[in-house]
Amino acid sequence: MFDPLDSDWISPTELDFLQGIFDRVCTWCHIDRPSERADRLATYLLHEFRVGIRDETALFEAAMWRESGRSKSEPTHEHEKRLGVTTIN
Repeated sequence: MFDPLDSDWISPTELDFLQGIFDRVCTWCHIDRPSERADRLATYLLHEFRVGIRDETALFEAAMWRESGRSKSEPTHEHEKRLGVTTIN
């Protein structure tokens, strides 16, 4: 049985769908491409899609909420801030 969570395969239609969301979030949140932040956003969107979130609005809003509070130079995890505590975002 095919399990999309175990597969790296994604259809061209699905890729176009995710690319559109990615592009909009990058524009709204001023995310430079290529960058580590853009890579993390792409990974996040792909993960959310693979676990079953297929609604464009839901994916866009979740990504915007995740990215809107971050700046280009702001670390994304507590351990990157050298506080000794790890927070999973």
